[in-house]
Amino acid sequence: MSADDRMESCRILLMSPELPAKSPEGEALTLAGWEVLWAGDAVEAFVAVKSRNPDMVVLHYPVDEAIDMDLPNVLRNVSPAGYLPIMIVASDAAERLRCQYLDSGADDVVSQQTSASEMIARVRALLRMKRLHDELADSRRALQDSINREQKLLAKLRRDNAQLQELCTTDPLTHAQNVRSFRDILDHQFRIARRYDSPLTLMAMDVDHFKVINDTHGHPSGDYVLKELAVILTQSVRESDVVARTGGDEFSILLPKADRDQASTFADRIRREVYNRSFEVYGHDIHATLSIGMASYPEDSEIVAPGMLIYFADQALLIAKEQGRDRFTAARDIPRRARARLRSQYKHSVQALGPDLSGKVQATS
Repeated sequence: MSADDRMESCRILLMSPELPAKSPEGEALTLAGWEVLWAGDAVEAFVAVKSRNPDMVVLHYPVDEAIDMDLPNVLRNVSPAGYLPIMIVASDAAERLRCQYLDSGADDVVSQQTSASEMIARVRALLRMKRLHDELADSRRALQDSINREQKLLAKLRRDNAQLQELCTTDPLTHAQNVRSFRDILDHQFRIARRYDSPLTLMAMDVDHFKVINDTHGHPSGDYVLKELAVILTQSVRESDVVARTGGDEFSILLPKADRDQASTFADRIRREVYNRSFEVYGHDIHATLSIGMASYPEDSEIVAPGMLIYFADQALLIAKEQGRDRFTAARDIPRRARARLRSQYKHSVQALGPDLSGKVQATS
C-alpha cells in the first residue's frame, strides 16, 4: 500500500454536537474520502479514541470547555497510537485564542470560516506528520529489537567464551587449574613477588600409592578420590591461592604472599585432612595419604625463576616420599650442598630442555 493509499484510508474522529452529515467539517472529511467517526461529547470521544484508534481527532466543540478538561492531552494519553494529531475548529480564530489553543495541546487551529479545501489541506498535513511519526516510531522499535537481539547474542557469546575459557584453563575431571594455566599464573605471580619483594610459596603433592587404589578399586574409584581431593585442597587454602592438577595424581598449590611458615601450616592441615578422610566409593572405604614438597621465594635463596620454584618443590616431594610418605618436606630441609647441586642441575636442564620443561626434571641424587 502506497503512502497516498494509507492516507486515504485513515479514520478521523469528529467530536461535534452535530452528526457528520449535518456538520460542514464532517461533510468535507467524508467527501475527501476518509472514514469519519463521530462523538457527541468528551466521554464518547474518550471511548472512541481508546477502542477505535482513529488516526486524527477534529474537535468542533465548545473550545473553552475542551481546554478546561485538557481534552487534547487526555485523548492522547488513552490513544493506542504513539501520536494522535488533534485539530480544533474554533468559532473565534483571533491570534490570542489560536495561541491559547495551540499551547493547550492542539496541533492546528482553524476557524469555522475556513474553507473546506484549506481545512482538507491542513488535515492532510497533520496526517503526513502522523505518518512520519509512525514511521519513525516503527524504525525506533525495529532498532530497539535489533539492539535487544544483539545484546542477547553478545550475552550468549560471553557465556560461550567463559565456558571456552574454563575448558582451556581447567582440568575436566577435578575442575582445578590445568598445567598450562597454572604455569601462566605462576609466571605472573612470580613477577609480582620479585617486583614487590613479597613471598611466594609452591606446594607440590601427589597421592601415595595411587596405583594401588586404581588396581584394587578400579579407575572410577581413583577418579572419585582425585575429585574429592581437589575439593579438600580448595577448601583448605585461601581464595587467592591457586589449586592445579599437574599430573595423573599430582597436584600443586600456589600461595601468593605466603612464606614458609604460613605454607607449612596449610600443608599440615591438608595432610591431616586427607589422612582423616574416608573416601567411600561403591560401598568401600578408601584410605589415602598425601606426600607434599614445598619451596618458597625469596626465602629459598637458590630460587631465582618460576621454573626453579617447581623444580625445588618437586625435589622436596621426592624426599618426602623417600622418608616414608604421608608427610611434607620443605626445600629448606634439603642440605645446603644438595641444594647447590640441584641448582646446578636445573641450569643444565634449562640449557638442554628449555625453561618450559625444566620444572619437571627430576634429580637423580
